Formats: sequence, C-alpha cells, structure tokens
Amino acid sequence: TLMGLSAIDNDNERFLGMVGMHGHYPASVGQDEADLIIAIGARFSDRATGDVSKYAKGARIIHMDIDRAEIDKNISSDLGIGGDLKEALTALIKAVQPARHPAWNARLDALRAIGEEQLEATLDPKELTPHSLIWEVARHTEADTPVVTDVGQHQMWTAQYYPFHKRRTFITSGGLGTMGFGMGAAIGAAQATGKKTVLFTGDGSFGMNLNELATAVSQNTPLVIVIMNNNVLGMVRQWQNLFFDKHYSQTTLNRQTDFVKLAEAFGARGLRIMNRQELGPVMAEAFAHTGPVVVDVAIDPDAFVLPMLPPGGSFDDIITEV
Repeated sequence: TLMGLSAIDNDNERFLGMVGMHGHYPASVGQDEADLIIAIGARFSDRATGDVSKYAKGARIIHMDIDRAEIDKNISSDLGIGGDLKEALTALIKAVQPARHPAWNARLDALRAIGEEQLEATLDPKELTPHSLIWEVARHTEADTPVVTDVGQHQMWTAQYYPFHKRRTFITSGGLGTMGFGMGAAIGAAQATGKKTVLFTGDGSFGMNLNELATAVSQNTPLVIVIMNNNVLGMVRQWQNLFFDKHYSQTTLNRQTDFVKLAEAFGARGLRIMNRQELGPVMAEAFAHTGPVVVDVAIDPDAFVLPMLPPGGSFDDIITEV
C-alpha cells in the first residue's frame, strides 16, 4: 500500500510495487488473480481496492490488524486476526509448511516484465518527465535518505518511481490529502535524523506552507525541496481531463510566482530546471549545497499519473495510456 512503501526493499525479488488506484501494473493484476491475500495492517480502502464487489473475487483473505474494528470493515475476510502483528505472524509462520509455486511465480515474472516496460516508456532520456526527475534525484541520495511528499500527482509519481531500500524512509500523509504537509514533515525529518532530506512537492502544495522556509533557513536545515511545477492543480485536473470532458474548474492556476526569487528572499538557495539537459548539473549543485535549496522544475501540465484505476472501477478497467 502507499503507507507501506519502504517496508520492503524495492530490489526484493518478490516486490511487485504499490497496489491501488495508481498502483503498479504487476501488483494490481497479481492481486486480482491471487487465490490468497494476507493483508497485514492494511485497511482495504477504496483507493486500494476499487469496486469492492469485484475485488479479488477468487481470493481467500486473511486480514491481520491490531485494531479489530478494521477487520471486515470494508472487505469480508475468511480469517480475521486481531492483535500484535509480530506475534500473529510468528504464530502463522509456525502453522504452515514452506511451498513452491513455479507457475504462479512465472505469471508474476511476466506481469513484472510488462510493468517494467510501462515504466521504461516514461523514462525518456531526452525529455524532462516526472520519472526522469525522480530518478535523477535518487542518484544523489542514500538508502537511508528521508523522502517526504506533499499531496497530489508528485506524491503518486514518487510512490511509483522512487526506489526505496530502507524502511521508514518514505514520509507522506497518505489518504489524509493534506496539501502543505510536506514542509513541516521534511524539516522535522531532517532535524530528527541529521540527514539531508528530500521534499517532493507541487506548486499547489508548496504554496500552502512555503512560509516554513523561514524556519528551514534559520535552522540551516539540510533540505532539498523539489517543486514539480506544472502551474496547475494537477491531480484534480487529471480527473477533469479523463472523467469530466476537460471541464477545467479552479485547477488552472496561472500564478506568476517566481520560486527561485522567493527562495532567495527567504535566504535559501534557489535553482531552476527547464529541460532535460539542465537536470543533472542543477541537481548536482542542489545536493552539494549544505542548507535549504528550492529547485523549481518545469513539468508538463498534461503529464498524467498512470496506471490509473478509474473511480468505482475494477482491475479490468486499468488505464495504462491516454
């Protein structure tokens, strides 16, 4: 799930990616075709399941959670286990024998290959895309670098593309949808860990709490703020584009804010990236700086977060291209 990202190393051979509305293709289809799903501390929200009447119809479900109110709340389970997950998993492992499933693993490998092909299509070596931006940032980070997001398209792109390797390195507000969450969380993560911290944000979210740049500068916080600037409220605009006949309402900002000058006015370093050629050199400069840096990155307003499960849809309705 979105909230579970970084708990499993992305390089783990069994890692299929994130599930849900903007989940990775192999994770979504694998979940749909599974005959057993063990949900550990997850709540089966509609963003993760789609149409609950069609969710994983062929699967038996074991739902484990310390909060018993979560069990059977959204999806009926075949076995509900309430209690501490470490104790529950230890008991469950003792109760089963190891088994191999070569046919199923081959199916997952095939799905993973399709998913990797889809991801490769978004990693253009010549164009500045959200994927190429996130991968360039990842080149400058360590496995234990805290990565924070605000809310919106940038949040989902980070969840899809950033390679997490160590637990508790992904900090996001999840389903709460709190635009403006990122600045305070990123400052807190950097101060608590002493590590250079990355904040992925959008021009909409950053505008909600940019005043906290004053705090970051006064504390000389080691913070790289990456603004995916498409000059729109991208996630809502994506819905308006795909599901509301491009009736754009209150999502085209057309703000004239110069984030580089804004950063400098607060006493931070301000940098700008307008094309793919500038990406590498500017990011290297940003990570070489010791204090807070704001990097304003121009993103196509029509770049979409894909795959996407339509609201109320099932995994048969996954949108992989537009």
